[in-house]
Amino acid sequence: MLLRQATMADLPQIESIIRDGRELLAAQSVDQWQGTYPSTSIIVDDIHQGWTVVLEEDNEILGTAAVIPGEDANYERIDGQWLTDQAPYLAIHRVAVSSHHRGRGLAGELFQRIFAQIDKAENIESIRIDTHPDNKGMQHVIKKNGFTETGMIDLINQDLDGVKDYAYERVTAHINPAHLVEIKATK
Repeated sequence: MLLRQATMADLPQIESIIRDGRELLAAQSVDQWQGTYPSTSIIVDDIHQGWTVVLEEDNEILGTAAVIPGEDANYERIDGQWLTDQAPYLAIHRVAVSSHHRGRGLAGELFQRIFAQIDKAENIESIRIDTHPDNKGMQHVIKKNGFTETGMIDLINQDLDGVKDYAYERVTAHINPAHLVEIKATK
């Protein structure tokens, strides 16, 4: 298995995996990805920007994610508190694995390989991700892979205005202690 940057030649397989994810969520009565998001144009833009990675085995794409640098407008306001403040971070979006290979722990494998690449980048201090409150499977994978739930965010753009997701953050090995937020206990 290897993690690599996606190319436009991968688009049909990526779209198939996204479709699989949409169908699984619908079967679980999770109102996530049930509209036009993520659209082909978003996935194409992710690939052109160099953000999409794929987990591949024997020339078959098993999973995909968008790993996006820079500040994410969705993460500017949070009902809660991020673990870091003013720290450079990456956001992971549009995580999906092939329905033909479910049960193999591929989402976790995808995350671990992404983390290994991020750990080589000394200027990234944390990773942020979010998911729908009803998507228990993704919440489990996120927490199992070292993310801490930090609150709720409002999704904006891409026809998602008004949608609230659980937000998570994972601090990397390169954290500057000055960027850690002091979490005050509430009683």
